[in-house]
Amino acid sequence: MDKKGKKEPGIKEWTIILAAGALLLLLSVPDLFHKEKEKTIDTGAVVQQSEKQTEEYAERMERKLEEMLMKIDGVTSAEVIITVKSTMEKVVLQDTTTDAECLEEKDGGGGLRNSQKNTEEKKTVLAGEQPYLTKELTPEVEGVVAVISGAESSSVLAITEAVQALFDVPAHKVKVINN
Repeated sequence: MDKKGKKEPGIKEWTIILAAGALLLLLSVPDLFHKEKEKTIDTGAVVQQSEKQTEEYAERMERKLEEMLMKIDGVTSAEVIITVKSTMEKVVLQDTTTDAECLEEKDGGGGLRNSQKNTEEKKTVLAGEQPYLTKELTPEVEGVVAVISGAESSSVLAITEAVQALFDVPAHKVKVINN
C-alpha cells in the first residue's frame, strides 16, 4: 500500500493538539478565573446597627423635641431625655431558594411509607460590596422625660399628648416636669 497522501503529525501539529486539549480542560473547570469568593451574609434579614448610631438618633430626636417645646407659649427652657428599646435595624433583601421532595414507597407486605423533605436556602442580595437594603427601621422609643420652665399647667397636658403622638408611647412612659 502506498501512503502518498498521508503524513505523520509533526511537532507543530502535536503542539496545536495539546494546546487545544489544555484550553478545553481549563474551560471545563467552573470559576477557575474568578478568585472572588461568593459573598453572602448569613445574618438573617435584619442587620442591627451600632450603639453609637442609636445614641446619635436619640440625641437628634431630643434636640428636635427641645426645639419644638421652646416654641410653646410661656416655655423659657426645655431639656429632654429619650430612651430607646433597641438599636437601629436595616432590613436587607434576601434571595430564598426552596426545594420540596416527596417520596412514597410501598413495601412487599402492602405497607405504605411517605417521607417529605423541605430545604430552604437564603442568600443576601448584594449591591456591589454592601447588602441591598429594603428599609431602615428606627429604634422604638421606650420613654420620654421633659423638664420645662415657665409653661402653664394646661400646656403640660398638651406636651404629654404631643410626645405620645410623636413617638407612639403610652402616657405612663411620658413624664413632663414643669419647674
